[in-house]
Amino acid sequence: MSARYVLDITPHDFGDHFGIRVTDNFPPRYNIAPSQPVPVIRADRKGGREYALVRWGFVPGWDTKGTFFRKSIAVIRSETAHEKPSFRNAWKRRRCLFPVNGFYEWLDTPDGKQPYFITLGEDRPLFSLAGLWEHWSGEDGGEMETAAFLTRDADDQMRDIHDRVPVIVPQDRYDDWLHRDETDLGAVQEILRLDQPDFTFWPVSRRVNSWKPDDAALIERVEPVTQGELL
Repeated sequence: MSARYVLDITPHDFGDHFGIRVTDNFPPRYNIAPSQPVPVIRADRKGGREYALVRWGFVPGWDTKGTFFRKSIAVIRSETAHEKPSFRNAWKRRRCLFPVNGFYEWLDTPDGKQPYFITLGEDRPLFSLAGLWEHWSGEDGGEMETAAFLTRDADDQMRDIHDRVPVIVPQDRYDDWLHRDETDLGAVQEILRLDQPDFTFWPVSRRVNSWKPDDAALIERVEPVTQGELL
């Protein structure tokens, strides 16, 4: 689920939101897909925040052969992340935020899968998904940082579209999520139990079913395709 998302904020506004300096001049993205480089926010060594560009698709640090590169782990179940060997070290020490303006989900219909764009308001504000990141080193000496975001059970508002949704971290809880004190994870667990926000969503073009298009028209509201229109 949620294997594509949108980030169309300017680097300046991005930096202002997180209180950091961003030197990359990244363009708006309307169809970000797994295995692509994506920006995340994480704790730096001094207890502040830093921007990093990582591969979207989590690879455990112990997987020196890179087997997990073929599995494309774009999302991780929040309920079990703390106990799974693949994720538990990152859960304790390497949490991050995925900045987004919205994400896509697909509704199964008699006419096929209908994509929806899901955000937190008509103006598509910037918000953050809870994520985990990892540093990977391969047998051949290659190195890469990878990440994935966490999901939880959907509430009644979203369940008709999909039974899982990303974990949203409120802006005033960013530091609670990012802190590096692995002996105190109470606030981290609390974030997973917060009420889900009121999502805003609408049907969008089926062009987003392919990872290749990447333009603003992908998030425009459309009328869902009906069986008659397909014939």
